[in-house]
Amino acid sequence: MKNSDFAKGHFLMFVATVFFSLNFIVLKYLMPHWMTGYDATFFRVCGGLVLFWITSFFIKNTPIMKEDRKMVFLGGLLGLFPFMVFFNMAIQYSSIIDVSIIMTTPPVLVAIVSAIIDKTKISFRNGLGIFLSIGGAVFLILIGKTHAGSGRDLLGNLFAVISACAYTFYLISMRKCSVKYHPVSLMRWVFLAGSIGALPLGIIFLGKAPILHHPSTVAILLLLFVIIFPSFLSFLLMPPAIKRIGHQLVSMYQDLIPVLATILAIIFKMDKLYWDQPVAIVIILIGVYISSSAVKKEQFSGK
Repeated sequence: MKNSDFAKGHFLMFVATVFFSLNFIVLKYLMPHWMTGYDATFFRVCGGLVLFWITSFFIKNTPIMKEDRKMVFLGGLLGLFPFMVFFNMAIQYSSIIDVSIIMTTPPVLVAIVSAIIDKTKISFRNGLGIFLSIGGAVFLILIGKTHAGSGRDLLGNLFAVISACAYTFYLISMRKCSVKYHPVSLMRWVFLAGSIGALPLGIIFLGKAPILHHPSTVAILLLLFVIIFPSFLSFLLMPPAIKRIGHQLVSMYQDLIPVLATILAIIFKMDKLYWDQPVAIVIILIGVYISSSAVKKEQFSGK
């Protein structure tokens, strides 16, 4: 691989990560005053679906091969959709900082799932990293619920854990298809599969959304931002990034999100930093570093 391709992959993921970080702030502003997590999921998945299909008319699409259709379908229905719905519910019920920290766990989850799929043993160093990362998330959840009135909700944090697991499944399911297909050709089908779960949410809950009954220019513009940038462009950038730097390095960009999201949340006075949050993120990131370096060493040595 050329150095320019490797650098381009990192650039694509950095841009996507910035959009994902801003997404925390915008969604927190919109929920629950203008919409619920269910409404946000419908707008994100179905809005992304429309944008990907419109874009597909302007490019030369690559047909999805028969042997890959099942994984693309599962990636959308069991990866993309639950990732978004539980993420949105987590943002609605818990704090921006807590959710962003918990969402750093996919790299170690990817390492666990990859070891199972590839039928390889997890080394002591890799296992230590996994233990620290998961332990940091558990520490955050258990301590966070003791801060009464802080907006740090146990249920919301558990939603974030489920979202992180779904995102891990999404990354794993897309790792081969991302290399084979044009990102628009791939993502239009992934979002179509995800819409199977999102459409019922729209039918059941959307009619009560305040943003439809009492529209605000600011709220509508922010909703369009959520649909266009983190829900469309970020997912458009991820497949070529995975192709250039691999799904494990892509998942590591989750580490940058809590830093950016925390800074933005404090700047906009939408959240408050508690002592356990920096401790948890340090524990998790140390675990991610140990686990990731162990994986790289094993790959380099051919194990």
